[in-house]
Amino acid sequence: MKSNIYFFYGEDTYSISKKIKFWTDQFEQKHGGDTNIETIEGKELDPKKFGTNLQAMPFLAEKRLVIVRDFLSNAKTDDQKIVAEILDKEIPDFCVLVFSETSIPDKRTSLFKLLNKIAKVEEFQSLPPPQLINWVMDETAKREGQIGRIEADFLAQRVGPNLWQLSNEIDKLISATTKSSPITKRLIEDLVTPSLSSSIFRLTDSIATKNRKGSLQVFKTLVDSGEDLMMIFYMLVRHFRILIQAHFLVNEGNDPTSIARKLKQHPYVATTASNQSKNFTREQLKKIYEQLLEIDKSFKTGRIKITADDNRELLLEIERFIINTCNF
Repeated sequence: MKSNIYFFYGEDTYSISKKIKFWTDQFEQKHGGDTNIETIEGKELDPKKFGTNLQAMPFLAEKRLVIVRDFLSNAKTDDQKIVAEILDKEIPDFCVLVFSETSIPDKRTSLFKLLNKIAKVEEFQSLPPPQLINWVMDETAKREGQIGRIEADFLAQRVGPNLWQLSNEIDKLISATTKSSPITKRLIEDLVTPSLSSSIFRLTDSIATKNRKGSLQVFKTLVDSGEDLMMIFYMLVRHFRILIQAHFLVNEGNDPTSIARKLKQHPYVATTASNQSKNFTREQLKKIYEQLLEIDKSFKTGRIKITADDNRELLLEIERFIINTCNF
């Protein structure tokens, strides 16, 4: 392992961004400004010049910081091999090299395997529900706001695991309160628009409890918010497909972490789906999925007609699906 090479990657792009910001701020303070900090976007990196770049001496300082963003996600295999060969040689001690990936790169490539071997690696995984609630509470406190655990949970469910959006919503909510007043559930309902995925979770919850009125209301709110009706439908299909798989895996004794790995889903999605799947029987899930496939078939064969100006037939079919499912 080389002490001056670092590799950050993962789904939690917010935390990666904060980590890089912290590093650059600390480097500027220690080495007198940003003169010796270079950021290279992966699409612009020239593998043939990269080795020379790393050998460039720092200007009036002891170190240089070179940050390479999203190279593994964008570079061709041959270019990655060239960079891997360069890194496999001696990197000057004065050069601190950071590879940053805002997604999970292909772990089969030669460069990934080499970085995993020689670099200090940190994978930033998305936060599961309990940690997400703690994150909301901690961030709110750092920004001199107040929020209780129940309200933090409600906000996390309403927005989902996107820390960028959660951060923005926290700022918005704090700006709408005084220093002595906490963020309330009512305030969150008034100011925070639910994400499509979180609304689908809420809709599924209502269906599971046979709450026909509540289910139709969640669906109406989704439609009124301007979400594309076809996107709502296909997200519903996707969610019930995940529920079927989660139901099977839960009955096999798998925990949410294992389910997330096997289904290749976000831990938040896997945990929520695991909990929701317990509210349905296998037969119920089978019937629900058959109904959704029938709607999909009817749309594709023209029995359900939809145009840019008129989606009433699909709207009625989804409402009918919700009513029928609540009557199981």
